[in-house]
Amino acid sequence: MTSRHPAAIWLIAGGAMQRLAAEKIKAMGYALILTDGSPSCALRPLADAFVHVDTFDIPGNIARADELRTRYDIRAVFTAGADCHETVAVLARHLGLHGIDPAIAHLCRYKNRTRERLRQGGISQPALREAATHGQAIAAAKEIGFPIALKATDNSGSRGFSRIDGQEDLTPAAFERARENGTTGIVIVEELLLPQPGSIAEQSVETVWYDGQMRWLNWVDRLFRKDFDSVAHPWNKRDDPYREISWAIELGHLNPAEHDAQLRYDVEALVRRAGASIGMGNQKGGHILKADIMLTTKGPMILELTPRLSGGWDSALSTPERGADFIGGALHLALGKKLDEEIWRGHFTYRTPERVIAVLAQVRQEAQDCIGREFAWGAGLDRATALQAAYTAYREERFLA
Repeated sequence: MTSRHPAAIWLIAGGAMQRLAAEKIKAMGYALILTDGSPSCALRPLADAFVHVDTFDIPGNIARADELRTRYDIRAVFTAGADCHETVAVLARHLGLHGIDPAIAHLCRYKNRTRERLRQGGISQPALREAATHGQAIAAAKEIGFPIALKATDNSGSRGFSRIDGQEDLTPAAFERARENGTTGIVIVEELLLPQPGSIAEQSVETVWYDGQMRWLNWVDRLFRKDFDSVAHPWNKRDDPYREISWAIELGHLNPAEHDAQLRYDVEALVRRAGASIGMGNQKGGHILKADIMLTTKGPMILELTPRLSGGWDSALSTPERGADFIGGALHLALGKKLDEEIWRGHFTYRTPERVIAVLAQVRQEAQDCIGREFAWGAGLDRATALQAAYTAYREERFLA
């Protein structure tokens, strides 16, 4: 039965990194429903209907859904580059639309629950304890052994993260910062993963799952301060823009990642096992799963899993600049379309795979997390050229709007 209401796609989060998704929704002929907690968010002028509700407020968004579907024929709920995947999954289920199982989205939202599920699946995980008080955190750290990582249970962008090398570093302030940046009232006390020396240790991997089977899409190398010791960069010590930045702050990425074929095989196998452990093998239709990983001294390890495309101007910039359209492909999957050869070749295949994109972030020297960064980018046929172009844009303050 044809609806008399305009067909619409509901986009959760309206920041600059979601602009490409919003523009594609409009170009596909759909009305844009937009949820964002800020009434002045970047994409509000594009919205046909604006929902001024926090992107994590599931009951608030559901309350608006019942009113909105009296005016719109809502066909899909979507996000890219924003950690509101549980809101997306629950809204899609509430509206009777295609979407990932909300139980998977809920599991992925909480790092401690993800770790426990992966451990149950036989996937190596760092030692982890939960702490509701500063005293419990100290006891947990002593049990695990220093150094440890102190984390919020459910946040991104390194909010609440501290590296704790000894008991003197595990201050009440560090504990409170981790607790206040989560929503559960507890913090994660975790064995500190040590990066494999001599290489870029952290990557983001994007995969698509269709009827329970995984296909590899891409991976990017995530850049931190230590990585510029092993990557040819265009600045000298005096001009180093990151010389005082915390080692835990992400400073950009290189697309694609560059590692040997055996490591690529091992990482793909790890992500497939991790996806199966959280239930991706039971999902019908098409779904995106992103995995952040670290190459550690104990081998590759999963840092987190998220059922959405990457942020950090990965899916919204560096992948399109290499000739693929993951956001467009993911929108088709969110609409319940089959992952056929037309969608695979038209959206998930790189047309210029030889192109390298570098993205560099401008970060306050005193920053403790990744919030408030601005980004510059550059392209080339090798990493050195791409980094030089990105650094030139950085110095000229040609940041992405």
